[in-house]
Amino acid sequence: MKSRLAYLLISIVISALLLSACAGRNQPGPDQTPEPAETAEPGQSREPAETPDTSPEPSAEPPQDENDADDKKQDDERGAAAELTALLPEREDYEWVYNGFAEYGHELELEKIRKEDGKVIYEAEGEVFDLSAGESDRDFDIKVNYIVTSDSLIQEKKGQMMMDQFDSMVLLKLPLEEGNSWTQTVKGTNGEDVELKCSIEKIEEKNGARAYTVLYQDQNSPYYEKRVIVEGTGVTEFTRLYIAEREGDEDFEISYWLYEEASGYKD
Repeated sequence: MKSRLAYLLISIVISALLLSACAGRNQPGPDQTPEPAETAEPGQSREPAETPDTSPEPSAEPPQDENDADDKKQDDERGAAAELTALLPEREDYEWVYNGFAEYGHELELEKIRKEDGKVIYEAEGEVFDLSAGESDRDFDIKVNYIVTSDSLIQEKKGQMMMDQFDSMVLLKLPLEEGNSWTQTVKGTNGEDVELKCSIEKIEEKNGARAYTVLYQDQNSPYYEKRVIVEGTGVTEFTRLYIAEREGDEDFEISYWLYEEASGYKD
């Protein structure tokens, strides 16, 4: 009985030693390199690692297209003003002398060129020729301002004896192209509203400068005006329809034109 028990104990000890040895062989030693990780089979894809979002923050600056459009608009406005100022003398001390119908005439001198609120203003003063040799009590003094805006050339006048009918009107409007037309409402001699349909009838070269013929037609009567405006000079010809006051009399044209030999810079 004792011999069987001893034999059983010896068997248990031997089995324990064998199991311990097997477990030790399965552990990698210090000189052993771990097996590489299993790679994915062809055709299989791994999920990419998530990367932090480095996109730039949206800018508060307006898009480049809008900036370009604003720059172009400003350039257009500057070009428009330059295109219209080119129709008038470059500097002060220019003198216009006009002769006309039935010995009519007037003269103007460009006293000042100034800028104000984005406009260029040409201030001229002069007089209508007094054919009465001083016997008339009428005021023959005249003042004329030419005002250039971003798209228009405007004439404003003071003086009852000047042949021009309207105290304030647009002489030319961009674009400076044949057929360009616009409408404007001006004040007549009695304060009434007069609606004019205006158009550039013709553009031609005169002595190396562009000349614009412009018609201003009253929409409610036969009355009209016509001007020729030349680069570097301004108005060189003016014509308007004189409406006969007495019934049965015919309407007729009256006009004045630039006396070129007496006009120009004083020095």
